[in-house]
Amino acid sequence: MRLHKLLLGATIVATGGVAAAQDPPPTTQPSRIDRLEQRVDQLENTVKSRDAEIKSRDAEIDRLNRELGNRGPGSQSQPASQPEVGLGDIDKTTQEMLKDIQSKEAPPAILRFPANFNPNFAVISDFAGSASSDHSNPGLNRFDLREVELDLRAAVDPRADAVVILPIDRDVENPLFFTDTTPVNGAVTTSISIEEAYVNLHDFGVPNLIVQLGRFHVHFGRWNLLHLHAWPTVDNAFVVQSFLGPESLVDSGVSFDYLLPPQWVGNQAVELTAQITSGEGESDDPVINNDALIGPPGLVLHALWNHDIGQDWNFEWGGSYLYGHHNDDSKQYANVFGTDLTVMRRDPTGRFNNQFFQSEVMYGNVDQGRDNPQHSWGAFMVAQQQINRDWYAGVRLDWTENAVNEHQEVWGVSPYVTWYWSEFLMFRLEYQHKDGDVQRADTLYFQCDFVFGAHPPHPYWSVKG
Repeated sequence: MRLHKLLLGATIVATGGVAAAQDPPPTTQPSRIDRLEQRVDQLENTVKSRDAEIKSRDAEIDRLNRELGNRGPGSQSQPASQPEVGLGDIDKTTQEMLKDIQSKEAPPAILRFPANFNPNFAVISDFAGSASSDHSNPGLNRFDLREVELDLRAAVDPRADAVVILPIDRDVENPLFFTDTTPVNGAVTTSISIEEAYVNLHDFGVPNLIVQLGRFHVHFGRWNLLHLHAWPTVDNAFVVQSFLGPESLVDSGVSFDYLLPPQWVGNQAVELTAQITSGEGESDDPVINNDALIGPPGLVLHALWNHDIGQDWNFEWGGSYLYGHHNDDSKQYANVFGTDLTVMRRDPTGRFNNQFFQSEVMYGNVDQGRDNPQHSWGAFMVAQQQINRDWYAGVRLDWTENAVNEHQEVWGVSPYVTWYWSEFLMFRLEYQHKDGDVQRADTLYFQCDFVFGAHPPHPYWSVKG
């Protein structure tokens, strides 16, 4: 043993340096080897002490286990040092604790700190440009910052959230049904508007019911819910432009979203939406474009069924109905019907091989004059393939009739590729061939979106399919 200690001490001395070996401490002090031996002895004693303590604890545990095992159901023996605690004593103690807790003053429903008074704030900027064979349309062959969107969100109460969306737009008129004879104004118009501003009541005593009060995108189909920067393509789907608006149909009112209890519908996910709106729309919307409330309010209904097919596939199937008035005339009615289908496949291997399909069909019965109803159809389909983590490729197919002129139609094919540097920076390139009863055009689009701030996630079916 002493030889082992000596070898250990010699090794440490050797690594300590040549100088230490040449200059030993005075003989009145313990040598370095002696100190090392003492340290090793201390460590060995510590280990032995802990081993003894562990063995003592194990012995005590074995003794207690033997005592518990020797006691039968009717045994009355009890160790003197450990009096038996009955269930009645436990219940009594629990009741006393509950009374003590209830006697104390309840904390406030919500705690607010200075930072809580600032909403989550994001700025989303959309830069886009185009190079087109159509040089007569002033909305093409130009680059500009199309929109800067201010997005504010906050919890105003434990049961309510608020959202405010304020876009600043730079627009040049670009009609969907553009011909050589279409009068357009090529001037750039800069404006700020209230795209959305609503309070979301999500917990007020009715299970599965959410109520929105304010201004919002009407729930007609799926695409109309998206903001410009969340479209999967640079430009808007043709049928949405024809029936709802150049960007989207937005209105003010109240919205009720109710998720049916699964036991009512065979354990399926079914959501019903009803929106009562002012029926006002905006001046450049093709169908709902009243300046003020005309006659009865507008009405939007939507039903959605979401279902998983195995572990990889999910689909959503919805139906929509829109009722309102047209052209500030209480005798000109607008009725639009729609169905939407979204299908997604998630790669089970996690290798970013995901697919996304979305389609919508619309039919409109819109009065273009009191005795001139227009019966028009339209549809689009988007198919997208994820190539890797950051790259996506897809194509959009469009065909629609003019919602206010059933004798005019337009169709288009738009392949595109999208590159996400991150969730906050995106680049997209799109080619589009447009034809029909319009000015024929082959256009190359470019888009760059950049975001800073606390931007909320996009809907799972909108962008990164």
